[in-house]
Amino acid sequence: MILISLIGEQPIPNLLPIRDQPPAAAVLLYSDFTKKTAERLAKLLPAGCVALPWPVAGAYDIESARQDLLCRIQSVGWSGPDLVFNLTGGTKLMSFAAYLVAAELRAPFLYLQSEGKQTRLYRYEFDAAGAPHLVEDRLLPTLITIADYLHAFLDGYQMTGFAKDEQSKGAQFETAIYTALQPAVDEIAAGLKHTGAVDVDFVVRCGNQVGIIEAKTGPGVKKGIDQLNTAGEPRYLGTYTQKLLISDQVWEHTLSNLKELAQARRIEVIELPSFGATGQFTPKDADQLVRTVCGVLGRTRS
Repeated sequence: MILISLIGEQPIPNLLPIRDQPPAAAVLLYSDFTKKTAERLAKLLPAGCVALPWPVAGAYDIESARQDLLCRIQSVGWSGPDLVFNLTGGTKLMSFAAYLVAAELRAPFLYLQSEGKQTRLYRYEFDAAGAPHLVEDRLLPTLITIADYLHAFLDGYQMTGFAKDEQSKGAQFETAIYTALQPAVDEIAAGLKHTGAVDVDFVVRCGNQVGIIEAKTGPGVKKGIDQLNTAGEPRYLGTYTQKLLISDQVWEHTLSNLKELAQARRIEVIELPSFGATGQFTPKDADQLVRTVCGVLGRTRS
């Protein structure tokens, strides 16, 4: 099987189907803007899967992209039964072009839903009349680690651990958060840094869903919002990475503008005032922390 993937700004919807059912070769169809993404993905393919990076002609021209893709497929002697198309990524016009090629060759195609805090794979096949029919709809198992996720987005990063001053309130807050979350999530790693621009306290994963966390004591919440917003930009970890800001105080009306700013930037705010008052979580605050983080990452707790 040859899996043809359209490479966009979000690499994970391309990586997961390849990891789920590894093809003999993975065509990574990239534009001028996503060449680096394709190069990073090529390093994450399963053993035995050959990476074939292909530049696309006319990422914003349906007919040009269709003709280019069809000619390349024909030049290597592939036919419809050899192929599966993943139409999740790329530009919308690339997706239209690839769909037309799949329809012409009667090749099946995939679409991965990842926006709803779950990774659900849809597979379609064409009937004899050329009409597409849904033949598979299933949730994918866990297929990536935090390291996989970060390598898909970033050319090099560091995990530096907790705040250096172990006796500081900030370091103690981070330690308390880690201790509460570690048993409830699949992975948690402390201290992500990249090129001086990305600097967040935690990366956390449940299944294939990944989030980044900033922990702030006292009044420094605006900085936390800015750090999360930068890390979640398309050029770094992308807009589908979940963002959480954990504070040791209740944001009173004087901080209502910051609450609105966090909401506008899709940042989940968790207020844990017990730590600010006593240096430790009450059972209620610890439970709120775990439930909220797991909920944001698509995991429900009984």
